[in-house]
Amino acid sequence: MAAISGHGIGPAARYAVPFAAVGLATLLRFLAPLDVAPFLLYLPLVFLVTLALGRGPGAVTVVVSLLAAAWFFRRSDGTLTLSTGQVVALAQYVVVGGAMVLVCDALRRTMVEREDTLRRLDAANAGLRTSQAALEDARRDAEAAREAAEEANRAKSSFLANMSHELRTPLSAVIGYSEMLEEEAEELGQDGLLKDLGKIKSNAKHLLGLINDVLDLSKVEANKMETFTEDVDVAAFVRDAAGTVDALVGKKRNRLVLDLAAGLGLARTDATKLRQCLFNLLSNAAKFTEDGTVTLRARREAGPAGDTLLFEVADTGIGMSPEQVERLFQRFVQADGSTTRKYGGTGLGLALTKAFAELMGGDVTVASEVGCGTRFTLAVPAALPEPTVGDISDETTTGSPGAIGTRGLVLVIDDEASQRDLMGRFLTRQGFSVRTAGDGRTGLQLARSLAPRVILLDVMMPEVDGWTVLTTLKGDPATRDIPVVMVSFVADAALSASLGAADAVPKPVDWARLKGVLDRLGAGAGDVLVVDDDADMRERLRTVLERNGWSVREAGDGTEALDRVREATPRLVLLDLTMPVMDGFSFLHRLRGMPGCGEILVVVLSARDVTTAERQQLVEADRVLRKGDISLQDIATELRKLDIHQMDDGEAVPNQSSS
Repeated sequence: MAAISGHGIGPAARYAVPFAAVGLATLLRFLAPLDVAPFLLYLPLVFLVTLALGRGPGAVTVVVSLLAAAWFFRRSDGTLTLSTGQVVALAQYVVVGGAMVLVCDALRRTMVEREDTLRRLDAANAGLRTSQAALEDARRDAEAAREAAEEANRAKSSFLANMSHELRTPLSAVIGYSEMLEEEAEELGQDGLLKDLGKIKSNAKHLLGLINDVLDLSKVEANKMETFTEDVDVAAFVRDAAGTVDALVGKKRNRLVLDLAAGLGLARTDATKLRQCLFNLLSNAAKFTEDGTVTLRARREAGPAGDTLLFEVADTGIGMSPEQVERLFQRFVQADGSTTRKYGGTGLGLALTKAFAELMGGDVTVASEVGCGTRFTLAVPAALPEPTVGDISDETTTGSPGAIGTRGLVLVIDDEASQRDLMGRFLTRQGFSVRTAGDGRTGLQLARSLAPRVILLDVMMPEVDGWTVLTTLKGDPATRDIPVVMVSFVADAALSASLGAADAVPKPVDWARLKGVLDRLGAGAGDVLVVDDDADMRERLRTVLERNGWSVREAGDGTEALDRVREATPRLVLLDLTMPVMDGFSFLHRLRGMPGCGEILVVVLSARDVTTAERQQLVEADRVLRKGDISLQDIATELRKLDIHQMDDGEAVPNQSSS
């Protein structure tokens, strides 16, 4: 249409075309006469000219062709006038031609508009194709950026995990060695060194705390920080937190006041993070208050979405201006530069407190006035939603106090009460813990539940005699590796050995001989198997544990540790996670699958940040501790608590012995 519509030609040419077309048609009819009415020859011209050039040229074509048709009519009759029929025919031609001009012009306009629309659509399609190509490029760029961000996030997570291990391990070594040197200096009376060693330990712990804060903040930013819920007695929890920081509050002659509302009850929350929040708020209040009062209030409020715990820490210290409050929770920022110079600190504590509070579904608010003190309010839900992977928390276990042997547990199975009493007194003096059973059935139950270091077994007992007990013990995978010493008037050494006994001691008991047997058997297994690829760490743990009465064996990786377990079953395993050859996760899984090793106490001690998914793999461990968060002496204490707890659990088995 664009080619025949005359676009691009001037008005003169547009109106010259009708004259030329009609003249050409007239010439053809004149040269080759046709037996048709003239206007029948001109109507197609009207159609084409109007359609191509528009209404004006079409009307001109009608007029010119009308004149040509009249000329043909006069020429055919040889007269100068037209007949009535010819006039009527010409009039009809004018009407038809005019109508054709109007119709063709409308059709032409429609076609032009449609062509314009098609051109615009083509242009729009071209634009869309260009935009689509740009969007595809942008999508590919975004996908590449997302993959790069995920890779960076994975690299960051890996970096944090590695850095937490690499930074905490040497710092925990510094702390451990300083503790050992403090003990040795105190024993040697070197009081002058104690102060310097204390500074070393204090600064190492301070640096470790800063590293922990930075790593925790990084994990919060990367959405890698997880919560571990456990049941908490709120009132006892607050008193414990206050007792921990009481000395810190008193350093500037401040007084710590506790105000606990009634009905605090129980909460299910992340006790570690909540305790850290309270520590940070209380230490912050103590830092900026002198000769004043720090008050810790706690109350419980009911709400439509559940109960909320409110902890308020108020002080009578220097206070803050509104401008300082606005910057308060920014990371690495304190109230102002003068505050940092005068009071020290990094500005991480409050930022971490707010991050932890929000992680637990709560918040921290502050109200302060210069010269009048500051009041922080920590609000957290009383019931924290359970983690999606599962609720894996370290439950605190306690054992009853009493005389606890340092050389492990010995189970005495004898039907004579006096003999059990004598054995118990002797073994206690030798440093053993003692459990007794008055008959064979009770003895078998205790052996399975307690997994003692050694069993002293009488032969002549009612219902189930000693030989039957010995055969049952050696036939049970859970107890077959426990050394059994036959102590009886009929303790035949050959028969005892053939049935699997480690030794036989006749009655009346030669206590010196029994002591030698116990010393020999006790030296083989060892109370604690320390599994760690860091030889210095193993040495430090051995020193502290042996000072606390434990016997210790070592292994540098999981494979070596399994060999040590096969040689002799330990009472407790202290396990690192990040090791070559076989890591701690694989070792724990293999250990629990070994006969007789299902009840061995396993305490994980690692500088690694354990995730919720990894805690799921460590569900068979009895405790998970992090290097640097606990001193070597506290580790020994924790092992003793676990040992006590396991032995106390064993007492739930009925003991039918008579006194």
